[in-house]
Amino acid sequence: MKSVSRVVVAVSVAAALGLTAACSSGGDGDGGDGGRDGGKSSTSQAKPKGPGGGASGGGGSEAGGSGGSGGSGGSGASDGSGGESPAAKKLTASALAKGDLDRYDYDVLAKEQSKLEAASDGAPANPAACRPLSDMLAAAIPPGAKAHLGRTAATKSNRDSASTDIELFAYADSGAARKALKELRAAAKSKRCDTFRAGNMRYSGVAPLPAPDKGDESVAYKLGSRQDEYVKRRTVVVVRDGSTLLSFAATNFYDPAGVAGDEESRDSGGLDAPGPDKADDAPKVPPVLIDAQLGKMK
Repeated sequence: MKSVSRVVVAVSVAAALGLTAACSSGGDGDGGDGGRDGGKSSTSQAKPKGPGGGASGGGGSEAGGSGGSGGSGGSGASDGSGGESPAAKKLTASALAKGDLDRYDYDVLAKEQSKLEAASDGAPANPAACRPLSDMLAAAIPPGAKAHLGRTAATKSNRDSASTDIELFAYADSGAARKALKELRAAAKSKRCDTFRAGNMRYSGVAPLPAPDKGDESVAYKLGSRQDEYVKRRTVVVVRDGSTLLSFAATNFYDPAGVAGDEESRDSGGLDAPGPDKADDAPKVPPVLIDAQLGKMK
């Protein structure tokens, strides 16, 4: 990896390099869904690089114990009222905590976001039917849910700087969670949601992906957004466990202008520097994180 503009650089533990869903044979032909009881990106040519060597969210502090920091910066799950509802207590008890991922060489951290993302959390989408796609990334309680909690799982070693945001959303019952996942699946497949806005955020390149055979049912999709001159790409896997939705979002940063410069240099007889490994082309959600979080569900 001799060309700086074509290399994955270290990003902060709050929004990091590439992680994608492990695919199962249970997914359907177009990759929109999978599971036991349910059922081309506009940024796909960009190459990896991080904005200023770091992510907008910055690093999070470690989540302590089973009651570590939630996605909204509190000591546990949020139910939107400032109180501790049964749904919020259940999420706090179910969330991954410090030490749970040591054997996989991951730390469990509090989730942090860029100011733009935080300001757009829970915002109505245009088209409205696309809102479930952005809600699964948000540190906010989406319509129909009872409580929310967020974490980040970040690699400890210096082999890479990968991290995955994990969001837990509690619903009143399994029927409500199933309905929410159905709406998410429809949005991921909808051509109307190829590009959409949520608050001040503009998402593009939305497409369904093969979903892993995890939990009661699952959905996977990809989408991108702009961050300064970079493209922030995400792979998202959402798994239903009874009345809870678990969202796993992995991120890559890409520099389209740098890639264009590399291609122009090669066309004019310049150095043909090797590109990144194929695994770096799209973010990936490690299956061990999905299994570890499912194993803690109460």
